[in-house]
Amino acid sequence: MFSRRWIINYILILLIVLFTYIGNRFDVETGYQPQQSVTALKPENIETMEIQTADAELMLRREGDGWMLESPIRWPANDVDVERLLGITSVKTDSRLAADEIDLATLGLQFPKASLRLDDTLVLFGGTNNIGARRYTMVGSTVYLLPDMLLPFMSQGLTGIVDQSLLPRRFELGALQLPGYEINRDANNAWRLVDANGVGQQQIEKLVDNWQNLQALRVKPFSAEKIPQQKITVQFDNDRNQDFFVMSIDPEIVIANPQIGLQYHFPADLYYQLISLRADEASG
Repeated sequence: MFSRRWIINYILILLIVLFTYIGNRFDVETGYQPQQSVTALKPENIETMEIQTADAELMLRREGDGWMLESPIRWPANDVDVERLLGITSVKTDSRLAADEIDLATLGLQFPKASLRLDDTLVLFGGTNNIGARRYTMVGSTVYLLPDMLLPFMSQGLTGIVDQSLLPRRFELGALQLPGYEINRDANNAWRLVDANGVGQQQIEKLVDNWQNLQALRVKPFSAEKIPQQKITVQFDNDRNQDFFVMSIDPEIVIANPQIGLQYHFPADLYYQLISLRADEASG
């Protein structure tokens, strides 16, 4: 006489055989959908980007080995942040639905919160799912449920994607006129201070390097209501001049670029690394 355990095993075997037969006979598809990338794009091949939110519309274009903002200003973008946005091209997910099988309005996609166009591919961002803080995202005719990482970043607008250095490296700098000081290049293409008065070469080069490489703590729209405390003039190699205004030095340094309508915020202890020099730091 069979034990209860044997009877259960026989029943399980029969069920497996039965379900296998039904699946093969009627071509039943399982609910599992293997993960796939939301686009077939390759980030390195993308040439243009357009970001549109409720508050801003930005246009960018690849130039050489970096990205330039084309609108609303022409200025270098933060390449790291652009690559962050391009990362959506290779995001993989198994959560997807055909757009014509669902009410887009309920997902916030009939009137999306933002859009990202990569060349000719349009990505729409809708509402969030209550579980897992994932956002409904539509690419072409497919809706995906993706981690909500890009929309909060895109919503920062221009200040979130512009290069956060005062003078990005792609600009050829010729001279820097600070309050009481003038720095320019000599015949050997080295930075020199006019009437150096004991200021060390290392300090001079560090200040110029900070203007080209130091990243601001944050970038904000320029507030023209305050009166500038000082003016700094930059001369580029094409003899074009551009004025920057020192708006504040305490509790933080704020340097404005009125031409592009932005101001850059730095720690107050960088005064002698951004705005002025002092001879007692001479290093020879």
